[in-house]
Amino acid sequence: MHDVPAGHPLPPRGLPLFQIRDLAFAYPDGTQALRGVDLTIHHADRIALVGHNGSGKTTLVKHLNGLLHPQHGAVLYKGEPVSGDNADQLRQEVGILFQDPDDQLFCNTVYEDVAFGPMNQGLPQPLVDERVQEALRAVDLADHAYKPPHNLSYGQRKRAAFAAVLAMNPLVLVLDEPTANLDPRQVRQFAKLLERFPGTLVCITHDILFLQGLCDRAVVLVQGRVHHDYAFADLVAHPASLREHGLDFSFRLSCCGNDHHHANPEPRPQPAPGSGVTGRGGVPSPAEAASSRTGIRPGNSAEGGTEKKKTLIELRRCSYAYPDGTRALREVSLAVRRGDRLALIGENGAGKSTLAGVLLGTLAADGEILFAGQQLDARARRRLWRKVGIVFQDAADQLFCPTCWEEVAFGPQRLGLDRQEVDKRVREALATVQLSGYEQRVPLNMSGGERKRLAIAAVLAMQPELLILDEPTAGLDPRGEELLLAILGNLPLTMILITHDLFFINALTERTVVMHRGRILRDYRTDDFLADDHLEEAIGLGYVYRNECRRPAVSAR
Repeated sequence: MHDVPAGHPLPPRGLPLFQIRDLAFAYPDGTQALRGVDLTIHHADRIALVGHNGSGKTTLVKHLNGLLHPQHGAVLYKGEPVSGDNADQLRQEVGILFQDPDDQLFCNTVYEDVAFGPMNQGLPQPLVDERVQEALRAVDLADHAYKPPHNLSYGQRKRAAFAAVLAMNPLVLVLDEPTANLDPRQVRQFAKLLERFPGTLVCITHDILFLQGLCDRAVVLVQGRVHHDYAFADLVAHPASLREHGLDFSFRLSCCGNDHHHANPEPRPQPAPGSGVTGRGGVPSPAEAASSRTGIRPGNSAEGGTEKKKTLIELRRCSYAYPDGTRALREVSLAVRRGDRLALIGENGAGKSTLAGVLLGTLAADGEILFAGQQLDARARRRLWRKVGIVFQDAADQLFCPTCWEEVAFGPQRLGLDRQEVDKRVREALATVQLSGYEQRVPLNMSGGERKRLAIAAVLAMQPELLILDEPTAGLDPRGEELLLAILGNLPLTMILITHDLFFINALTERTVVMHRGRILRDYRTDDFLADDHLEEAIGLGYVYRNECRRPAVSAR
């Protein structure tokens, strides 16, 4: 990366880069996202933009490069109102990395996506090549330059989208949940890149550890207004501020048994005897949840329990390669038993999401697939969607109806159920995820946490036998995480959790399957995995568990 962002003039000395005055914005369904925002941003400011899901953060940053225009108030860039007249300048100088990389990857190859911006700047081809190669090396994707983006893992696509932003050599970087869905090794690499960036940085995230060392200023949004604007160190120094602004992950530490780390721990109510609720944040332990579902007593291993669980779905020597030749799965054999709560982990690109696609029947792998003991032919595999439900990494990828009711009703209607049964399932599913009363809300105008719960409701309404969740905690604030944990902990379903989040693995699963380069590296009890520091380090996950379960609450996560 360059020592300074080249080619983009700075504002005159003393003039702010951005001046936002009384900015208000409402979406067409009436959702008021911003309510009179006042904010000044100077060159080289490094701002953490924080707040609960739904507080208006993403809406605000979309005004910084003209993706949205003020309905009331004004946004000035270098002293000039943001408008169509300076839109080209803004989009060259203000680079935005969206939370979902698929929103900004649209070309046939990674190279073309990264080259798109510099080419539209009118740069000569040799300089375009130099920019692309430099950006791809920076995000460790040089070997993937000529692969289709849609064949990459989610984490790799995120890095490709970031490379496309870097290749523009922006004066301002705006990042929306940049660490969501990245493995810990890639998070560290991302942080190092941003530490070297000499321009202005605006970062939306709930990941306090990631922000430390990167940002020196914290701007807190609450219900569409700037609630606080102060030094980042002042925010993290006060646990009460973290709790107030949706950044307190101390419930993770308490679930790990580390309440003694809290400077001023708040007493937690003890569960009533026989209530079925434990001290794990109000969620049954995996063993207790399994006991209620399967009759296996807590303490018995999956292999050694007094009642052998029957196999629900089994893969035998399954392999899969994408059309560009990328071998994503290599002779994978896996048996998932009824009542299993299984974590599927590994680095970005290990093959986890591909394996989920095979289990769902959307990817046609070589090898054998058995469901409930019956071998499936190609036609039967394509109908696995009736038995296997999946919640994607980005819930917006599976939300497409105009209202929440229609979204949740879509699956049951496809199953051919009558109106009365559809209504019943919709009501029950929305109640399960605590979205009763949201029936007529517009899904894409809801917060990230609400959309995630809606996607779960849409899957639950189909009453699947196996539920797969791909990175369920990505982009959620602590309130959303704790609510999701309670919901998932009480679902009486066989479940596969694809995640880099070792806290959720510890809280929800009994069994952990580790993938590496398309193969299953290990398959063992979650307790044994969490005790295996060598393996955690080998696949780049170990430091997460240490940070979450061995550090003070102020730097949780």
